[in-house]
Amino acid sequence: MPFMKSFPEESEIGDVYRFDSFIWHPFGEFSRKLMRGPSPLTPGERELIAGYVSGLNACEFCHGAHTAAAVAFGFPEDLMPKLLDNVDTAPVPEKLRPILKFVKKLTLTPARMVQADADAVFAAGWTEAALHHAIAVAARYNLVNRLIHGHGIGANPDTFRARGAHIAGKTGDNWKENESVLDRQGQEKG
Repeated sequence: MPFMKSFPEESEIGDVYRFDSFIWHPFGEFSRKLMRGPSPLTPGERELIAGYVSGLNACEFCHGAHTAAAVAFGFPEDLMPKLLDNVDTAPVPEKLRPILKFVKKLTLTPARMVQADADAVFAAGWTEAALHHAIAVAARYNLVNRLIHGHGIGANPDTFRARGAHIAGKTGDNWKENESVLDRQGQEKG
């Protein structure tokens, strides 16, 4: 049950964005560009990072939806529990492992980041742009996870697969739909 009485009982992150579209509309544009724009990371890799960071933060809502999106992009369904259990032994491509270790440390102990963490990513063949995008995805989901928890938004596991397919673009354009809602609300308030 959300903490805000004006939110529907089955709230989701879109309700937070719609609550104050003036603030969140630019965040939607940022999110669309970050998650689906040009990047050294594939959309599936970005969704995997989103689901992983959200799992580390115990944000069931984002973890479930973005894990399902990563699956929709081709990652195995059983990967995320293994990744959360042990990033060193999870069956992920070796090149991706240093990025996942980086975002884990950034999420759990951000003040302890050191040059060696970035160097491990570069040694795996990633560019500075790839690391920048991984950092941005991790930062975005750390923020969104706190928005979810701070507003008291719960998770409905029955919707994860459908939400994941929707996020992955398999059933529509989630980013454009959110933007059109925000545009309408901005016009109503303006």
